[in-house]
Amino acid sequence: MCALTFLVCLSAVQSGCAELPPRAGAPPAAFLPSPAGRQTFEIGVLIAGWHTGIVLPRSELGAGGHLLNRYPRASYLSFGWGNRRFYMAARPRSGDALAALTPSPSALFVQAASSPAKLSTGDARVHWVCLDREELWRADRYIEDSLSRPNGRAVDLGPGPLPDSRFYASSTHYSGVHTCNTWTLAALQYSGLPVRAAGAIFASQVSRRIRGLRACPAL
Repeated sequence: MCALTFLVCLSAVQSGCAELPPRAGAPPAAFLPSPAGRQTFEIGVLIAGWHTGIVLPRSELGAGGHLLNRYPRASYLSFGWGNRRFYMAARPRSGDALAALTPSPSALFVQAASSPAKLSTGDARVHWVCLDREELWRADRYIEDSLSRPNGRAVDLGPGPLPDSRFYASSTHYSGVHTCNTWTLAALQYSGLPVRAAGAIFASQVSRRIRGLRACPAL
């Protein structure tokens, strides 16, 4: 789904770095996941072919941000990020992929679903990782900070290709060294998990770098 092709297989790509916003402070009192007293929470890393994204179970979050409040009935929200032209094209062409190699406008993709199985199609899988309350807050803030809000509101770019999905304008730029897979790892790095986003452009790199992240203990 993000504009990533064999054309980015250049050695210079490995010097790419992730665009991380300033670290968020402590979560506010309103950000109290339910039930109260929980110490660990799950988020998912969606891996679908050469695209990756972040999955947030709605039940893990209390008073969430702007996007969460737009989907109060969703059980899961999947967030992806990519080059706006390529991401939103019904049938992306080689010119769309080439244009994505240079810094260009991006879009945030959001899909609401009742179960992880309905978040994507094909061979998609979700790898669940464990966070504490502050790490969960930071992951949520990273996604929120990816939105462009010129007038204080998210810019709705229209419906997405999957059920209950939409595109929103993003505040950061896509390029051959900052892809959807860089964005996914940057969300985890920003939350405080021990992963590195710099130099990651392929989904296979995401898979390798999250392999050591712990899962939440079974209830």
